[in-house]
Amino acid sequence: MARFSKSELEVIKANPIKDEFKSLLATFKSTYPTLRVTDSPAGCEELFTNPGTLQLLPAASALPSKYGLGDLSGEIALLYSSLSSRQTDIKLIVGLLQTLIAQEEDQKIWDNLYEALARTRPIRQPTTPPPSRPSFTSSFQQTPWSFNTGSFADASEHRKEVKNALREELLPSLRIDIPDFVHAVFGHVPRLNELSEQVFDIFQEGDAPAYTEDSGWAMWPPSAKEELVLEWLQDLMKRFTAWVNGRGVHPAAGRQIYKGPHTYLDGSTIKRKMDVGITACHGQSNSDDDGGDKKMNKPKSNWAQMLVTGELKSNPIEDGQEPAWLDLATYAREVFRTQERRFVLGFTLCGSTMRLWQFDRSGSSGSSSFDINRAGLKFVYVMLGFYLMNDEQLGLDPMIQQSDGKRNVEITRNDQVERFILTEEIKKQAVIVGRATTCWKAYRDGDELEEPLIIKDSWQYEERPEEGELIKEATEKGVGNIARYYHHETIQVDGKNDDTVENVRRGLMKTCGRTTFRQRPLNDPGASASESRGKTVASRSQSPILLRKRSSSSAQMAPRGGIKRSCSSLRSRNSEMLIHNRVHRRVITCDAGKAIYKASSRVAIMNGFIGAMSGHESLLNAGILHRDISIGNIMLTENEDTGFLIDLDLAIKTSNDQASGAPSKTGTKIFMAIGALLGEPHSFMHDLESFFWVLFWICIHYGGLDKTGNVKRRMLPKYEKWNYADVGELAEWKKGVIDDENDFDEVIEQYFTAYYKPLASCVRALRKEVFPNNQRRKTEDKRLYSAMEVVLEKAKVDPNVLKSSARPT
Repeated sequence: MARFSKSELEVIKANPIKDEFKSLLATFKSTYPTLRVTDSPAGCEELFTNPGTLQLLPAASALPSKYGLGDLSGEIALLYSSLSSRQTDIKLIVGLLQTLIAQEEDQKIWDNLYEALARTRPIRQPTTPPPSRPSFTSSFQQTPWSFNTGSFADASEHRKEVKNALREELLPSLRIDIPDFVHAVFGHVPRLNELSEQVFDIFQEGDAPAYTEDSGWAMWPPSAKEELVLEWLQDLMKRFTAWVNGRGVHPAAGRQIYKGPHTYLDGSTIKRKMDVGITACHGQSNSDDDGGDKKMNKPKSNWAQMLVTGELKSNPIEDGQEPAWLDLATYAREVFRTQERRFVLGFTLCGSTMRLWQFDRSGSSGSSSFDINRAGLKFVYVMLGFYLMNDEQLGLDPMIQQSDGKRNVEITRNDQVERFILTEEIKKQAVIVGRATTCWKAYRDGDELEEPLIIKDSWQYEERPEEGELIKEATEKGVGNIARYYHHETIQVDGKNDDTVENVRRGLMKTCGRTTFRQRPLNDPGASASESRGKTVASRSQSPILLRKRSSSSAQMAPRGGIKRSCSSLRSRNSEMLIHNRVHRRVITCDAGKAIYKASSRVAIMNGFIGAMSGHESLLNAGILHRDISIGNIMLTENEDTGFLIDLDLAIKTSNDQASGAPSKTGTKIFMAIGALLGEPHSFMHDLESFFWVLFWICIHYGGLDKTGNVKRRMLPKYEKWNYADVGELAEWKKGVIDDENDFDEVIEQYFTAYYKPLASCVRALRKEVFPNNQRRKTEDKRLYSAMEVVLEKAKVDPNVLKSSARPT
């Protein structure tokens, strides 16, 4: 039993649970009237993981954490994240669920919560191991792992697996029915209020008006069939923009409705179509105009041209449901992949019900829905807004400039402005929520030698230590075989630090919004307008144009500020606690190099691993643990004589005895050590095991370089599944690879490419060092560095490795 102090008991008494919890519990019991926790704890998961439960109760913000993380709400948030990502078994909190459903006394509920937190928290090992049997230790508290669609390696991105991963990536941070969404997104577009109102008035005039209050849009297809809606929308937008052009306001050149339900778009790793959107230029293939077999249409438009994404559904019931949102999210991911974006805007149109969406590095958020035939002015405002927005308002990164046909960025270093010419994009994570790392090769403008540097932009949790500071410290300490420091900064947009909560979302997360796709009761004050057919959702926005009465004879507007949804401080805290802020940071390093798998020979591969492991040991001796050894973070110098490490995003000082406070850390799980997958505190031994898995992965997927210097690689369905498995399952699969010598030999024989089979002896020897007696190591031993290096050095002189190792000519 947890022992509460007098002040804690007063907090519990002053903030009873029942008042806040009653509504949710009633809904839960009506949905699951016969469900017993002991029979099916997983069925009760939503009762706890719904953010409207314990985490948001006033007492949670007043009761202390038992682990030095501030108040109790922070602890609950970590548990919620762990449950949502399936890293913690819901069965571990059965006792808590039972007390909640039984509506036990508040003190008992809080007591059970503290016990659940203690039961599910990773166990910290002692920092000083016993002399006789040293164990893995961690000098810092663990931050939970999470994985996203940017964690895939050598995957073909099957639609089903990508959608499942994307769903898990986005759902924890979902917000719908945000009342000020429309104003926040469109409120800064010049003259939009005025022009929208004028256009709407024009379209209500004449003997055959395009819009009437009674019937809505005259040419709207009642069936809401996809092709008919697309034709209607395209024609209407042409009329909108023609009228605006006549008033001296010119939408961005070439901006138009994209129609592509039967057309594959270029730029994706797999064939993918998008129903509707707004594109930056002409050239799309409209299936209705092409003739012939629609499935044979060749793509003429590219994801790089898409400014706004859209998804159509014929049935209005599909509004606010997961399938339409998830389809739209897959489109947003492709836009992020092919463009320099801070965020992506989109819309769903289900029947005549429209909802607006924004996707950014912290998640996805949506407006309240509205019927375009009932809220005609709002529809004009939104669609015209998409046409009149500038590139920055649409989410493109304003810090990537172009002049004289060259893309460039500017920094301020030592009080001097420096410009860098971007010559090559060498990495871009295909992800929505996450670090979204993008790397370019560049040179300083004015440098006659054009010495290459690497510019890396990423979105980091604001709680995480800055990578640039760690690289700077390592460089100053003389750490070898890591990328050397040049500069780092937090990117500024509009004179402010570029972050997701305040800058990208414009403070939207300080207002209410529901967090689930489930239908809400009609009397819920947060219900969307589509759920209350007699109400006008426009009345909830701050924008004056959206507050105007629908009567065409009325010229009055409501005062700015309008009718805002009543938000309790509890729900405000909900928005801020669960939407984790990410900060846009830039790091510039001096060493370019190339990825390890691009080595021109097997000997070069060995050089790369030896150098990178030396860099890892040197970094550790300087008090920094890397923690993210992967195929993308091991680099080879241009002359291929040694390797080095990059990417200290997840690195941490070994002297730090506290977790960073970030809600999670992400990495490429297929290269993670078995113990790390099982939740052990991260040790340098786990990183050394990761080096083994990187080499193993190269040997089964890569085949050297072809005659043109391009990397030869292949996909293996058996191992591609590693990208999509949960961590426990992946740990078991990895055990199955290494726990029997004969079985491992079979893997080599069956799956190593012909090019890398000469490394079989080397990989076998490494396996024996990393997994002695066919088991993973459970004690720390720095001698493993030299043992692995000896194996790699021996391979460099192996006649089989040397034979025909060079690139074919």
